Amino acid sequence: MALPPLSRTLAAGACLAVLAGSGYGWALAATPPPSPAGTNVLVVGSDSRAGLTREEKDRWHAGGEACRCADVIMVVHLSADGRRASVVSLPRDSYVPFAPHDDGEGPAAHSGKINAALQHGGPDLLMRTVERATGLEVDHYLQARFKGFVQAVDALGGAPVCTKEPMRDENSGIDLAPGKHHLDGGRALQYVRTRHSGHGDIDRVRRQQRLVAGITGRQLAAGTLEDPRKLHALVGEVARGLRPGPRTGVADMLALAWQARRLRLADVEFATVPLASISHPAGEWGSAVKWNEARARTMFRRLAADRRLAPADDERGPRGGFDWTGRVAPGDRMDCD
Repeated sequence: MALPPLSRTLAAGACLAVLAGSGYGWALAATPPPSPAGTNVLVVGSDSRAGLTREEKDRWHAGGEACRCADVIMVVHLSADGRRASVVSLPRDSYVPFAPHDDGEGPAAHSGKINAALQHGGPDLLMRTVERATGLEVDHYLQARFKGFVQAVDALGGAPVCTKEPMRDENSGIDLAPGKHHLDGGRALQYVRTRHSGHGDIDRVRRQQRLVAGITGRQLAAGTLEDPRKLHALVGEVARGLRPGPRTGVADMLALAWQARRLRLADVEFATVPLASISHPAGEWGSAVKWNEARARTMFRRLAADRRLAPADDERGPRGGFDWTGRVAPGDRMDCD
């Protein structure tokens, strides 16, 4: 039997009250619907040691001076229907034109290593520089310091990783035997910072992707994103370690996670911006990473059009020279070096 108008109003109000009481309904109401072209989130890890105790610095080999630069830069594209995600890493030494900014002595326009944009003008300049370099509109910005990264990984239940060879690096402190491992936040920080291999930062980018892939796979497999209460609690814990930046708040984080609730493991893909050189001479900036401009444009145009980087049935990855890591999938196909 249909409810009379007043009863329907009261019932609807009760439902809204329950949602609002959890903060969940408020978050969804406060955030605009996803764009028809999908949503782009700039995820950044800075080298800030703020908040670390001396014991933590020693334990995680995180001493030294920070330059307030970006150690990790990833563009995460979530499709408009929430059923696909693409993660593209931008190497921190990428040599790109900075967005216009004030360097303290007036308007400045110059090129430099992309990670230094954070130092020169904070999250706003880094976000605008990424937009200029990629042609994408960045909808949201999330940043974690070392301490925040550790807290976020611990809140997510740790990170599964795998290595085929022994992994030891005195600088980062990592020491892993061949095989699968489950890392807490501190050891995950050591894992993503290590440069133990011959290709330095490029190999480090791939390890960063694999760590994100492992965490993503665990959360999707557990169905956490499909349970509003679990999702709300999880986002609240992760948000403690992240610094929402321009255009982003905790409500946006919650709404994005809910939008991604229908993702499948096989529909998350990882790649690195196509490169022309990893030793490009850049004057006062030293040796830098230079993008392959034509192939990079192709990659970012696909994202702007809300398209996959590779067809669903092509595990070899996109043509055109993309550095393709793969997709998260059952069976741990992509989490070993």
